[in-house]
Amino acid sequence: MKRLLLLIAVLALLLLPMSCAVIEGVIKSRVDAMIEEWTGNYTIKVGGTAGLNFTGEYEVWFFHFNPDPQSIVYTKDSYTVEGQVPQEYTFEGGATAVMFQKRAGDSWTLLEVEIWRDGELVAYRDTSDPWGAVSVVVALYE
Repeated sequence: MKRLLLLIAVLALLLLPMSCAVIEGVIKSRVDAMIEEWTGNYTIKVGGTAGLNFTGEYEVWFFHFNPDPQSIVYTKDSYTVEGQVPQEYTFEGGATAVMFQKRAGDSWTLLEVEIWRDGELVAYRDTSDPWGAVSVVVALYE
């Protein structure tokens, strides 16, 4: 009987690390699948009054699995842009935050910002204010 208990204890000690690795692998694969589902193809469309000068910035957030401690972390890239309406910016990522501003002090021009994710309009903002600005955050659950 003592030999059987000793054998069970030794087997448990040998198999425990293997089962932990299997569980970690399952968790990682499920989290990776979630992150893949959250990732989309984005298009930012800057429109409004043709030829309107603007400046802006947008961030692209990327999500990753961190094995120790097991969590989801993110990194981000930032882009500063300027130009004239209309313009488009495309990228792949998990979420985005944008801010665009008119470079004109008049109220008769319009600045519009649309954010599309996988071909679907997910956010729209506009302004006709002098030197007006729009900002939008599109998170993974929207």
